[in-house]
Amino acid sequence: MRPNFKKMAVTKLKRKEAKNRSRMTKRVDNIKRLKMVTNIASPYKGVSGIILEDQENQ
Repeated sequence: MRPNFKKMAVTKLKRKEAKNRSRMTKRVDNIKRLKMVTNIASPYKGVSGIILEDQENQ
């Protein structure tokens, strides 16, 4: 058996854990960014039930 085998395995696992943690953080941030909804104020907010086609005909 190699004397440094266990030490190398632990180091590799720690690197893998760090890589997975950073990938998870990026993934969560991307999901949050993509789910974000921007609210655009309607120009017809004051008039209830307005239908644009009816305005064009008048």
